[in-house]
Amino acid sequence: MQGFCHYLWLKIRGKSMMVTGSCHGCGRCCKEICLEGSEGWLRSEERFQWIVDMFPEYGRFTITGKDSQGYLLFSCTWSTEQGTCSDYENRLPLCRNYPESSLIFAGGRLLSGCGYGFAEVVPFKKVFRQELKKIR
Repeated sequence: MQGFCHYLWLKIRGKSMMVTGSCHGCGRCCKEICLEGSEGWLRSEERFQWIVDMFPEYGRFTITGKDSQGYLLFSCTWSTEQGTCSDYENRLPLCRNYPESSLIFAGGRLLSGCGYGFAEVVPFKKVFRQELKKIR
């Protein structure tokens, strides 16, 4: 609910969330993952197994426990000891697009020490339109 309120507050103010920073290559995001299915963040092993049955590529994840909210935590078996992906070119969209700004709105968080961050910004499209109006 908090994430949804944050989303609405940004929309009211005409802002959006932007990902900032860069990857430090520590690999922690590959070892403490929450996965989302069509019904939200995964809480049951049965639901995870259903996803793996439908999308076998998710079989690379193993359940490592649960977080304080009861969501399953996963680790990727493709992550090396150096924190890199053993098949970087064929990683999942989930990995390619990490982190997406929607993470904040879904109640997620970045791990401590992550090189990425989030910033509230006025969308470029809005600024561009305002500047066009000035020159017309």
